[in-house]
Amino acid sequence: MNRILVVEDNPLIGMVIQTALTDDGHNVEVRKNALEGLYLMKSGYVPDLLLTDLIMQGMGGRDLIQRMRNDNQLRHIPAVIITAAIPNRDNLPEANQYQGFLSKPFNIDDLLRTVNCII
Repeated sequence: MNRILVVEDNPLIGMVIQTALTDDGHNVEVRKNALEGLYLMKSGYVPDLLLTDLIMQGMGGRDLIQRMRNDNQLRHIPAVIITAAIPNRDNLPEANQYQGFLSKPFNIDDLLRTVNCII
């Protein structure tokens, strides 16, 4: 069973992702912002995969991923960006810092396929 951390500020989207991934056999933790997700990981929860929204209040997904890549204990965790924003060089991390990208609204089959190809 893979451990997946979902960082999503929309509770409905977080619940949909959690339900789909749990039904697919994964252990899923959901946090409503990047600081909560980072705190959880710094507290010892090391997921097999991070799914993060790109644009959130405070710290966004780009900053979360960059902080992970600068942390020896977290840099190995693959990351998937999920966003409704139009991606550009100002809001995306560098291409080598994330392993997947899903545009909202996304298809559950695409979500599962992306996750299962990475972990």
